[in-house]
Amino acid sequence: MGYLCKNDTLFLDLAQKIKKGVATDFEKKKVHAAIQAFFVLPETQKKKIQAFKKRIQAVSVSTDLPVVIADSYNVTIAEDNYDMGWEATFREVPLGENQDFWEIDDVVNGIVFGKIQEGQRLNLDTVTGSSALAYVDYYGAALGWTDKMIRYRKLAKMVEKARMFRTSFWTNKGNNFYSLIAAAADLNVTAYQGVAGNPRVQRDVLTINLCAFTLGNDNKDKGYGDMANAPLIMYANPFDEDRIEAAFRVTTAALTAGQQSGTSITKRPITRIYTYNDNIVSGSPRMVLPGRKFQKAEDMPLTMYQIPKDPLTLNEGSAGWAIYGGAAADTDQARTCTLG
Repeated sequence: MGYLCKNDTLFLDLAQKIKKGVATDFEKKKVHAAIQAFFVLPETQKKKIQAFKKRIQAVSVSTDLPVVIADSYNVTIAEDNYDMGWEATFREVPLGENQDFWEIDDVVNGIVFGKIQEGQRLNLDTVTGSSALAYVDYYGAALGWTDKMIRYRKLAKMVEKARMFRTSFWTNKGNNFYSLIAAAADLNVTAYQGVAGNPRVQRDVLTINLCAFTLGNDNKDKGYGDMANAPLIMYANPFDEDRIEAAFRVTTAALTAGQQSGTSITKRPITRIYTYNDNIVSGSPRMVLPGRKFQKAEDMPLTMYQIPKDPLTLNEGSAGWAIYGGAAADTDQARTCTLG
């Protein structure tokens, strides 16, 4: 396994041929394909890891396992650590042909189900609502390699620059979507519950439970499904992990044994995702009802384009562009839990 591709020696040989102007179109395409694969690796690896997990779950006998691991071993160990927790919240929607926007309907479901006699028609009340347009935008950056890097095969420097470029892109994309989650959650704040005499874990439990209840209650009449049992996501800073996990572990019996009234965390499924993203600050976890009006669209994934050699510097490189957008069209789908 190479640093930039499976055969870094060949990559550098071809890069030098391009530099000298003697590379064929096929060889140029090979170099470009290697660069493209490197920068989309986090998303590609994510999909391969998901497929790997499904294959593991599908293993029926022990003799199947070595084959699965042999196929996926490199995928697992090569996975870079990129923060993509935000993806769990946003539902992907398609764009219309030749459109840089998509429409999000904010509709009240006015269909009334009542007891219907044989042969009687359903009564359909008027469906009212409004809509909003969300747009995709362009995100780009350039990566340059000097003639000296290519000519003298300074692979370590080339890899470092490429990794910094790739990290910058995926970090920026995460920031864009985490900022939507935070902006929506900041509009709906659940204050810290309990009184000063209560143990902290009890107050944390009460706060998380109220936050989850309020989130479900605010969305129960919007046609989003069964809000009493809808899975939720809590984004939190790792600084709060001990407190939050303690709140999820504590039982009603433990609180009672400590001569404190209270209850344990509700049975509603709440997935915790910990992130150092600046939009998720300590002391203020964000709880989200995922999907629904939290949406994203992508017209073009990160795509690399070759930059012609600059005759004044002999530098060359690649430009990366992506076209995507996101929307939090219903801010009631997010809340901030205040932990003291």
